[in-house]
Amino acid sequence: MLPWADRLRNAATLLVIVIHVSAQVAQNFPGPGAGHWWAGAAWDALGRPSVNLFVMLSGFLLFGKNYPTGVFLQKRFVRVLIPALFWMAVYLVYNFFAHHNPATLGQALAHILEGPVHYHLWFIYLILGLYLMYPVLRPWVQQAPERDFYYFFALCILGTWVYKTLLYCFDLRFGLSMELFANHLGHFVLGYYLGNKAATDASQTRPGMAPWQYSCSRLVAWGWVLIVLTTAASLLGTYGLSIRQGTFQPFFFDYLTPTSTLSAVGWMLVARHGWNARPLHRLENRFAAASFGIYLVHVLLMDGLTVLGFGHSFIHPAAGIPVVAAAVALLSFAAVSLIRNLPFGKNIT
Repeated sequence: MLPWADRLRNAATLLVIVIHVSAQVAQNFPGPGAGHWWAGAAWDALGRPSVNLFVMLSGFLLFGKNYPTGVFLQKRFVRVLIPALFWMAVYLVYNFFAHHNPATLGQALAHILEGPVHYHLWFIYLILGLYLMYPVLRPWVQQAPERDFYYFFALCILGTWVYKTLLYCFDLRFGLSMELFANHLGHFVLGYYLGNKAATDASQTRPGMAPWQYSCSRLVAWGWVLIVLTTAASLLGTYGLSIRQGTFQPFFFDYLTPTSTLSAVGWMLVARHGWNARPLHRLENRFAAASFGIYLVHVLLMDGLTVLGFGHSFIHPAAGIPVVAAAVALLSFAAVSLIRNLPFGKNIT
């Protein structure tokens, strides 16, 4: 039982809902008023490490175990694939009645193959792809000396941060073949690294990995500093680019930019070294167990609240976004809890 991991999963779940509630305000630059845009963009910037945190937690939990390939594919891959296909079908039906798209069964099957069926379901394709890489990466990750992790992370920085900066700022495409390091594979391994690197006043770190030269309290403080600085940098950078171009520029809101990755590192440091002081409350445990289902279902409930007039701007977005996000989270948790009590409900959440 790792209280910090479940608490971080719960935080990531709330942050991803915050993104989806606030995104329309942030993207409507400059919006109906400067205050509205700044509020929406600030909440959006705060939520940007959420997807990275999900990937990092998966890496920490999976690379620490020795699943044989067949067992892993049966226990983990299929456990994600079955609910994914079910909810893809749900969203296809939803989109048909709401937007008349897809119009035919052939188009529906093409949407499933090409992805994503609905905007938030792109994460399913990401996590399934990373799961397929797990049996190949696991032996190296578990035995690699720390200097090899640094080399791996350097390649990931080259394939993501450097590539995106060159492309966006100078319209230059990096010529080296860096596909393996150009997506979230770095976050997948980074989660294992950060989760196993101990503080100086904590339990022994993983063999072959030196502990941090800081105490738990110092690491928590550094984590909060990272969160504040990267959120502010993402917000101000987005504003500067948007002013320059005259329209919303989402470069700093990308999950593979330095601000989003370093913010996720900050959250992981805070949770790993500061969120173990007490046992998990039963509600925390249940919410963590329902997090995947909440991710799948929350967009339907968010859209339903918007139709009823309870959207991000029913009051000023500074307050409206967290209120709506909290309502969506609670309703989604209740819906998933209900579904899990039905026959086969646990198989689809």
